[in-house]
Amino acid sequence: MTDMIWPVAIFMAISLCIGLYTYTKVGGSSEQYTVAGKSMPFIVIGTALAAQAIDGNATLGNASLTYSTGFWAGAVIPLGLAASLFIVGKFLAGPLNAMNLMTLPEFFYRRYGRNAEALASLLTIVCFIVLVAGNLSAVGWILSVVTGFDYLPCLLIGTTLIFLYTIAGGLHAAIWTDFFQIHVAIVGFLAAAAFVLTTRGWSSIVAALPPATLNLTQMSTVAGGGLANWANLVSLAFGNAMALDFMERVFSAKSPETARNGCYYAGVWTLIIGLCSSLLGLAAIASVGKVDDPRMVLPAFANAFLPYWIAVLVFIGILGASMSTANGAMLVIAVVMARNIWQRWSSQELSDTKMLFLSRALALPTAIAAGIIAYVRPEPGLLLVVAFDIVFAGCVIPLFLGVYWARATQGGAIASIVTGTVARAICYFVVPASLAGLDTLLPPVLSAIAFFTVSLAAVPLASGVSRGVARIGRRKRKEFICDTH
Repeated sequence: MTDMIWPVAIFMAISLCIGLYTYTKVGGSSEQYTVAGKSMPFIVIGTALAAQAIDGNATLGNASLTYSTGFWAGAVIPLGLAASLFIVGKFLAGPLNAMNLMTLPEFFYRRYGRNAEALASLLTIVCFIVLVAGNLSAVGWILSVVTGFDYLPCLLIGTTLIFLYTIAGGLHAAIWTDFFQIHVAIVGFLAAAAFVLTTRGWSSIVAALPPATLNLTQMSTVAGGGLANWANLVSLAFGNAMALDFMERVFSAKSPETARNGCYYAGVWTLIIGLCSSLLGLAAIASVGKVDDPRMVLPAFANAFLPYWIAVLVFIGILGASMSTANGAMLVIAVVMARNIWQRWSSQELSDTKMLFLSRALALPTAIAAGIIAYVRPEPGLLLVVAFDIVFAGCVIPLFLGVYWARATQGGAIASIVTGTVARAICYFVVPASLAGLDTLLPPVLSAIAFFTVSLAAVPLASGVSRGVARIGRRKRKEFICDTH
């Protein structure tokens, strides 16, 4: 047990109390539980989106990859996540907020029908259980470091706490705890980066690095890992457009403009804090020496080389960032299972009360599945990339073209999802390690070919919904609202 245990315990207790208090905000309404009444202002949306992007993968995983592989291998995580927020803000946040959606798979239902919705739901559920696992893994590692307990009991404690306040307040719990947790992370990482630069200086940090650490060959040559690093960057930038937790916050914004600006605000903070984490990973290379487990680099560096209170803020920052993302993703996975699978394929319409109960109940198997993955494969950075690889392969093309192309069809969407997903599975086995990254970049290309081929060969959807959604991004139709309720 270390002297950091009490600040960490107090932080977790405050997070739990905030989350449990938000039970009073739900008021028995499944809409309040899912999208917080669609009334959130700019600063709340921007902060909540930043909290989803700045997670254990973008901090702990980023520093780990920077230490073990090189600067660009780690930096592509915050660069990709920040790019995704700018892309979503520019192209999707406004149109999708205006559609009054409850979940992202509901877009696939309105645009392409029930079968496409089911495919998108299943894929996003799988990918986001992996995402939750990555963040639960980070929570478990941090608690293990500060308590001295084994990883497994720490993982169980963290998972249980997050599960409890998730089912208490839904998106209210996510947003309220996000606001508290992410500001601790921002202060901690900014303070740590400032301390390192002030006491050591950038030039001395660079001088202590192996020559290959900052070399651009990591991005420009296949042998240097360029194909894999670009694949990770592109996968995060576009695959994150299918992020269920991001989109729940977009849907909860009080207006399309608020949703759009919130994405830009979050993108800036994601980039800043992610690069601070990369800097700490670089400083650790010269300071920490050889570490058997790269996942422990950032905790080891903070413990040994940062002032006590800055180290505490870094530990708590990683913990809070991971908790916020795990909480938001756990919530929306359960909601998608309840709304887009259970209710859609049920012969009976569920009442609002039953929908709320089901959304809470299904969070339990979600937490258990993610916890098992976090125990078996506790690798935060890797799990993030794997998660978005899945949806990048099959779902991104139907999402973007469903908004901006009037001739998009149900058959095209289904062909695209199936082709991209199957291609990704095949590539996993047939693409050699020397061409790692091609298995990420090729499937979405095949997905796009399938989408255009089938859609152009079919009669386009003729409904006003499809035409309206396809034009919604244009300036003259900014105020278009697609409401099929």
